[in-house]
Amino acid sequence: MFGTRLIVAGADKSYHQQLIDILQRSGYLVLAETVDARSTLQASLQMEPDSIIIDDNLPGGSLSLAGEIMEHHLAPVLVVTSYSEKDMTEIARTPGVYGIITKPLHETGILPAIEVALNLFKNATTLEGEIKNVKTELANRKLVERAKGLLMDVRGMSESEAFRYLQRKSMDMCLPVTKVAKKIIVALQK
Repeated sequence: MFGTRLIVAGADKSYHQQLIDILQRSGYLVLAETVDARSTLQASLQMEPDSIIIDDNLPGGSLSLAGEIMEHHLAPVLVVTSYSEKDMTEIARTPGVYGIITKPLHETGILPAIEVALNLFKNATTLEGEIKNVKTELANRKLVERAKGLLMDVRGMSESEAFRYLQRKSMDMCLPVTKVAKKIIVALQK
């Protein structure tokens, strides 16, 4: 909580100041106060906050802003709203929204919402990284398998011989097996 860097975006001055007071009293660092979607996105790209809190009536579109922020993988977005349950459900389903803070503002509703959003964003970012690693590993395995298949077909090697050949070439050339596999695929497909 202490030192968490936030951007607060809203056109409603009374709510805006009340929210900032609550955040600062609680140890959050407000990096910027913005009044529209464009300036919020610019500030977010420049300052790289830990979280962004936006009013649902933000000029320029609060929900579209949440989507843009998500595309850039910047930070979790919390939306402040006084809407009905039906409207809050729509907000909650918006990509990039990690939490909802309801008006009237109360410290007991704001602080846990921020911490939950930060935790969810951290978990989502970790999972995205793991998925990326798994996809890379799968693509690498496919390359090695393809190179082994070509070695087996073109050079008449067994599967184990083809794999040992790839390993040996990798060590001799001081290259990862996947790079050697790519070179073999290019050479043998001609």
